[in-house]
Amino acid sequence: MVQEAYDPRTRSWTTVAPLPAALDHIQSVVVNDRIYYIGGLISFPAPAVGSVYVYDPATNTFSTGASMPSARERGAGGVAVHDGKIYYAGGLYNGAAVKWFDQYDPTTDAWTSLTDMPEARDHFQSAVVGGRLYAIGGRNTAIDATTTVNDAYDFSSQSWVTGLAPLPTPRGGFAAAAIGTTIFLIGGEGGGRTYGTVEGFDTGTNRWTRYADMPTARHGIEAAVCNGAIYIADGGTKQGGSAPTAIQEVFTPGKPAGC
Repeated sequence: MVQEAYDPRTRSWTTVAPLPAALDHIQSVVVNDRIYYIGGLISFPAPAVGSVYVYDPATNTFSTGASMPSARERGAGGVAVHDGKIYYAGGLYNGAAVKWFDQYDPTTDAWTSLTDMPEARDHFQSAVVGGRLYAIGGRNTAIDATTTVNDAYDFSSQSWVTGLAPLPTPRGGFAAAAIGTTIFLIGGEGGGRTYGTVEGFDTGTNRWTRYADMPTARHGIEAAVCNGAIYIADGGTKQGGSAPTAIQEVFTPGKPAGC
């Protein structure tokens, strides 16, 4: 339940208001300067919850939003923001991967079910670039059942685009971050190991590029972008749920030096 905040100016951590419930495989995104914690698992791989917890850094307090639709609660899915709305793709429900794709509108505090993903997946991250939500890699329930599939939901046509260039290194539990037209996939697990692998997908050219590896191979991570740099904190250094680390590392793919 512990929640901590990092100040890049002072390079220091502060303990802030705790999450209202003890959960894992929960996803977080930012909308209008508030952090939304969506879904999650009470224990792995089930049961799942559909809770929406909203953290306001200005007041250091939590509020709650409308829960996911009944029988669509899940964790370990891909979550991203487009045009002020939160989108949740795939994830684990009753211990199995699902295809579901849902939208949450923070303004109306309401959920809408959208067209399913082409295939069931969990343990991946989503990113939005140029009017599309990209769902790349991950796995189908089993830890080593990884996939290289790369699909995108086109918001204008409200349909899925398939057959995009596959992920070069199949894995799940990685972090994802979008800078410009490129989506960076960092770390992950699968095949009995963890990865420091960093691969970037250029959404404009439909091509992948390999970048410098993350110094500490790990999984179960999320990425935060600040001034063109990608921050990765914590994670597990062995496949599965053991060997956590408190290490924080920063990747700068371009000229900006971060925050």
